Amino acid sequence: LSSFHFKEAPTFWNGKECITSESHFSGLAEKDGQVCDLLVVHAAMTLNLSYLRGSAVAILSILEHATCPENVIFHFLASEQDAALAQTLKHVFPYLTFKLYEFDANLVKDKISASIRKALEQPLHYARTYLCVKRVIYLDSDVLVIDDISQLWATQLDRHPLGAPVYCQVDFTRYFTDAFWKDAALSAVFEGRNPCYFNTGVMVMDLEVWRFWGYTKAIEDWMEVQKSGTRIYDLGSLPPFLLAFAGDVQPIEHRWNHHGLGGDNLNGICSTLHQGSVSLMHWSGKGKPWVRLDNGKPCALDSLWHYNTLVVYRNFYRN
Repeated sequence: LSSFHFKEAPTFWNGKECITSESHFSGLAEKDGQVCDLLVVHAAMTLNLSYLRGSAVAILSILEHATCPENVIFHFLASEQDAALAQTLKHVFPYLTFKLYEFDANLVKDKISASIRKALEQPLHYARTYLCVKRVIYLDSDVLVIDDISQLWATQLDRHPLGAPVYCQVDFTRYFTDAFWKDAALSAVFEGRNPCYFNTGVMVMDLEVWRFWGYTKAIEDWMEVQKSGTRIYDLGSLPPFLLAFAGDVQPIEHRWNHHGLGGDNLNGICSTLHQGSVSLMHWSGKGKPWVRLDNGKPCALDSLWHYNTLVVYRNFYRN
């Protein structure tokens, strides 16, 4: 394993066009169900020791590309044993505005079934289901933002519980087992809906709509179905989201999630960017850039991630 030390990142300040009044950090003003105060951006991420390097780079990329970086509030979800990692981030970003939430793994650990990758079985993957804010951008820790995140925050969700890039040309059936599709009672969940694949690593979430319609309970119910009988899916926390939300997702421009850069979930082979403009790069899949760099086998796009590590890490070396 590589050893590394974090160092303090540069300070990013708002420009004159930014409003930093304390009143804007007390909550979000709403009108007719729509968020009208877009001055403050709320971003949520999980904290985990294995992904801490990714989290630091993701935070740095958000701040350095934001027009008003001081207006970004972070919400960190961590297990009890990883809660202290927030202090590491405070060392790297001493000016960072954030809240820490300790996630109780007991909420989900008995509902999680085996996945095709052990890493996908971690309870923290389900923590986003229990967020207690009004509206938030949820981001995985293996992303690199290269655009102003306030543009993503300004997305109008039109009363949908969440927004994400959707891919209706993807074969939706492959995310569920043959047993699911052969069971008419189960597969009927998609009748009258227009289900499309979406990646859950980048989502704009209206959690008031989410809670009003009981989506957390819906996700838990599908996890119980998976756990109690015939396996209906194999891929971690994604399928319950597809079951609960597919057909009720506000489409967002694809530039906000060029996912799959970690390769497939079995082999982690190198991948390339999608066609079109890029605002966010996402190393979803088995291969993570920090692991491939440590092993001396980086993919071409990992160099872009590595460039950002030079700001927040020092003294890379092998043991």
